[in-house]
Parts: sequence; structure tokens; C-alpha cells
Amino acid sequence: MVPKVTIEQSLKNGRYVFIDTRTPKEFEEDHIPNAINIPILSNEERAVVGTLYKQVSQEKAIEKGKEFFASKLPEFMKEIDKHKNNELIIYCWRGGMRSRAVVALLESLKYNVQQLVGGYKSYRKYVRESLHNYNFKPQLIMLWGLTCTGKTQLLHKLTNSLDLEGLAQHRGSLYGAIGLTPRTQKRFETLLLQRLDELNTETYVFVEGESRRIGDLMIPEFLWKKMMAGIHVLITRSIPIRASEAVKEYFSSDDAITKIQEITTKLPRILGEKRKQDVVDLIDAKEFEKAATILLEEYYDMLYAHTLKKQQYQFEVNNDDLEKAVEELKELKEIIHSKLS
Repeated sequence: MVPKVTIEQSLKNGRYVFIDTRTPKEFEEDHIPNAINIPILSNEERAVVGTLYKQVSQEKAIEKGKEFFASKLPEFMKEIDKHKNNELIIYCWRGGMRSRAVVALLESLKYNVQQLVGGYKSYRKYVRESLHNYNFKPQLIMLWGLTCTGKTQLLHKLTNSLDLEGLAQHRGSLYGAIGLTPRTQKRFETLLLQRLDELNTETYVFVEGESRRIGDLMIPEFLWKKMMAGIHVLITRSIPIRASEAVKEYFSSDDAITKIQEITTKLPRILGEKRKQDVVDLIDAKEFEKAATILLEEYYDMLYAHTLKKQQYQFEVNNDDLEKAVEELKELKEIIHSKLS
């Protein structure tokens, strides 16, 4: 039997180094915070082993897996050696053969090492249960506003802020993934839990007003309800500045520009076929700010105006001057505190 540790025990002790032996693809989809990926199998090798398991036999799959691992053992040990003075926790998908074999090997070489009971799946269960029962204490100050009014910029200037779109790597609209690599729901929830823990001693936390869905991801119900019960602030900004910011954020490369044109041709009827073509033509002519102005005024503003009107705002802040708006929000926090004290 190899030495083992549970996820709850391991997270209470900050001195452990987690080694994730899953494939790079599995690791990218989600992993334990600060874990180091030293894979036993590559993505392609994992696919080969999986095919053998399904189409031939478990025995043949295991045999092939061992063959793949043996070929990369020197490189694997070279990476492990970088952490030989640490207490290591090795994990795979569900605490099975991959991590058990590595722990047995390293223990025989006198490493201080344990296997994570249940593997990554036990951590995933921990995250889901933690978010389901989470007691998030700070009062939320919600920043609402039309597209490109600089809400995310404001959040980045405020230390006590929760940037949900940043965690999701998606801006929450049809154009929201341009220039970004959207995260999986699993990764989003891992990062969210980590950020909530960091913020839970704050009195107030700023967060952008969102629908419950960000791209393909869902905000946990408890957080969404707390957001809707928060203090609502309307952020405004003039159209020229919004258009300029849209160009900086979305028109960042040739690939991004091509993607904008593709999405524009597929927009809902709200914009109209002629205006869609106008936008595409303006982009071809490199009149990016004019194209952005049409998209903002005639598509985004029309689309979101109804949602914004449904909210009742306790405060309004103009964001034509970012630094001034940041100071207003900091002062606003103090005003809220004095009113509620």
C-alpha cells in the first residue's frame, strides 16, 4: 500500500506540492491550484490507450500505457527531481493506477510522497460542494452599464473586486471570446472558489453586473442571488470613448478582425442586413471606430437597454475619466458604509 492523503487534509497544509500526472489536455481543462503538470502520457498516447481499452482489452491498454511511460521515464524523473526537497502529493484522474505507480516508484527512491485519495475527481467534488454551501460575507456593489463603458477597467483598479469575466476568459456576448481562450466550467469554478476565499474578509466587493450566464459558463446560484441583492451602480461613458475602447479591446489582430466580420454577418435581425454590411465594409476600409460605433449604438445598446432599465440604481458614475471614476467609487463605498452603519 502506498501512503495516501485526502483532499481536505492536503489543502489545510500549505507546504505540499501537487504533481498532476494527467495529460496536458486534462490539466488545461482544470487542476488543483498551483499544481505542476508532469504527465505520464501525452494527449495522443492517452487516446491510444483509451482506444485499446475500449476495443481490445484492459490488459493491452495497461501494457501500452507502461510502454509509453517507460520511454519518457528519464525526462519524467528529471522534472520530478526539481521538487525532491518538497513534500509531494501525486494525483491522476481518480486516484488509480497512474498516480499509484508514480507514488510507489518515488517512495522506493526515498521521496517524501503521498497519493491523493480519489485523485482530481475528489478535488472537483470538493469545489462543487464548497460553492454549493458557500457563505460569502461581503456586501456586493454591482457595476452596471452598456458595453464598453469600462466596467472591467474599473474592477482592475479596485483591489476588492471580483472579475467574473476575467475568470471566465469571456466577455459575455457574441463577440465575447474574441482574443481570449474561454475557460471550462470546471476551471471557472476552481478559480472562482479561490478568489472568493481571498475576498471573504472584505466588507464590500465590487463586481460587474452580469446575466447568470457568461458565454457557455454559469455563475453559481448562491452568488447570482447575492449579486441581485447587492447595491447597484450605473456606469456611463460617452460614445466616442466607448468606440475607441472597443477598437483597442476587440480589433487587436487580423484574426480578431476577421472573426468580428464573421460574427457580424450572423447577428440577429435587430441590426438589419444593410447595417451589417455597412459594418463589414467599414472594417474592410479600416474605419474601425465607425464600425464599433454602429455596433454599440444600433446593436448592443438596443439589446441591453431593456435589461439595464429593469434595475434600480442607487448611484451613477461617469467613466469618461477612468481615474476620477475609480476615486468616486472608492468614496461611494465609504458613503454606503456610513449609511448602513
